Amino acid sequence: MIKNRIVYTSMAILLLLFGVMVAVLPNLGIETKNTEYSYETLVFNKSKVTTVDIEIPQEDWEDMLENAADEELKQGNITINGKTIENVAIRTKGNLSLRSVVNSDSDRYSLKVDFDYYDDNQSLYGLKKLNLNNNYSDSTLMREYISYELMEKMGLPTPAHSYMYVTVNGEERGLYLGVEAVDETFLANNYGSNDGFLFKPDGTGSDLKYISDNIADYTGIGLKTNEDNIEDSKLTEMLDAINNGGDIEQYIDVDEMLRYFAVNTALVNLDSYQGNMKHNYYLYENNGVFSIIPWDYNMSFGGFGAGGGGMGGGNLNQMRGNTDKELPEGETEKNAETPAIKQPQGGQPNGDQPPEGQSNTEQPQEDQSNGDQTQEGQPNANRNKGNFDMGGGMSSNLMADSAINFSITTPVSGTTLEERPLLNALLSNETYRAKYESYLEQLATTYLTEDYIQSITNNLAMLLTSYEEADPTKFYTTEQFLEGVAGDNSLPEFAKQRSTSILKQLSGELVVETSATAQNNMGMPNGDTNNEGNGNQMQMPDDFDPSQLPEDFDPSQLPEDFDPSQMPEGGMGNEQGGGDKGGPMQRPDGNGGPNQGNGQATQEATIDKSTVLTATASFSFLVAALLFVFRFNRRGR
Repeated sequence: MIKNRIVYTSMAILLLLFGVMVAVLPNLGIETKNTEYSYETLVFNKSKVTTVDIEIPQEDWEDMLENAADEELKQGNITINGKTIENVAIRTKGNLSLRSVVNSDSDRYSLKVDFDYYDDNQSLYGLKKLNLNNNYSDSTLMREYISYELMEKMGLPTPAHSYMYVTVNGEERGLYLGVEAVDETFLANNYGSNDGFLFKPDGTGSDLKYISDNIADYTGIGLKTNEDNIEDSKLTEMLDAINNGGDIEQYIDVDEMLRYFAVNTALVNLDSYQGNMKHNYYLYENNGVFSIIPWDYNMSFGGFGAGGGGMGGGNLNQMRGNTDKELPEGETEKNAETPAIKQPQGGQPNGDQPPEGQSNTEQPQEDQSNGDQTQEGQPNANRNKGNFDMGGGMSSNLMADSAINFSITTPVSGTTLEERPLLNALLSNETYRAKYESYLEQLATTYLTEDYIQSITNNLAMLLTSYEEADPTKFYTTEQFLEGVAGDNSLPEFAKQRSTSILKQLSGELVVETSATAQNNMGMPNGDTNNEGNGNQMQMPDDFDPSQLPEDFDPSQLPEDFDPSQMPEGGMGNEQGGGDKGGPMQRPDGNGGPNQGNGQATQEATIDKSTVLTATASFSFLVAALLFVFRFNRRGR
């Protein structure tokens, strides 16, 4: 009797332990990926436009708009597709784009929502932070979305993303792109662990040149996680290897980085490590091996200016204002590589040749207002909203030769390969270069094709057009938006010509030569040609830090010379896109509008390896324990 009681008690304890292990262990930093109830499908549902309603004290909201450059956190509530999270932190976000909007007649700021700022245990279906991007400088509203889609297709860990329609205190703010933050949650979801070191380089050291073995010398390396254990990082060893000829496979995920640079090059995304700004990427060190994470693609598809990748708006001294940031000792303007096209078999390359001899000087503007007011002294909250050309829109320069025929052999702009040692170390190796070229060929024949990109833009146009029309704060007109969908000056046309150029460069039919000559005329975003009256080009030094820009910086604007293209075949009918184009937009919150119904994206439920191992170990332990109890019980008899 006593023995049976012991046996049954032991079995009950074992079952209880098994239940605890199954319930608790998956929450100890190990998260499932792409399950039916994860934020990746419930929040970032690509088949519909997510509804985001923000509630914030009106005085706080007005203060945020009037002092947007301060990026001060405000407390509020947020409801996403009917799910309300209270006490979240909200602020404006951005760098150069934020300052540009501050100094414009718009108050359409990108926003960052922090669900766990006031409560560490709070999240939205596991999501801790959400970025609401305002699609600055992108009249198509699609560059960043499509870029992330291609990164995903090439197997790269990519932030979740989808379109969201935002209101604040019941007032419509418009159509934004929601993007998952790269944080501990993202790392656990994509790497099975968030115990490593996450870096967001921007400033000294972001070119990944070797300075010393003292990590403190890399002041712009931007460590985001695990700060207390930084001495355990292999960062300086990795930098030594890529700069001085070490075994780079010991320190970096070579294949992943080759895929990343292939996509970045194909998309001519130069507001990145490959341009003179050397930023907009993450590095994640997991067990001493570094991976690269894509970030910020509103300037892809040649939007940053492939002729040098500059931002319009004045010379460098004016941009820096009164900051104390200086060029490193002995460093002058960086040499850049100017593309020159050769046609070994005759013929002209695609696109128009950019004009020569643009000036890089600018007369200072008089009586500039501060970043919080218009020239009439009215606060941002009272500015006129509406169409507003930020530069970088879909002008005729989308088809600029400098973007279409951007070099795949020396894929940098405003700098040299030697100044970008990570890329240089990869492309200097014949085996790695061959693999990089194979990924470019895959992109040019499979994903960055006219048909594939056209299918995306058509679907997005049907999904977004009614929302874009109703957007009260949008930067561009509906005609400019539709211009990017189809036609001679669209994203599919860019893909067609760019992929053709890539294949010709791979075959040797097209040779893009580069020369180490100074780039005195840095192109404006997506506008390095045909800018009459815009002689105010500038040169960015290699160590330029955008965070040092003065608040009163106001970039030059491109002229409105857009020629809207025809809508895609089949139109954007209401039965597909939803909404009444002649009246107020119907919102997708159960009260009518596009894509009613749950619209739940169908995704295969998968679980990461760590969770599988945990469950397997727990089950094995239970089986072994039950066998032991069974044998003990038989002996007792």
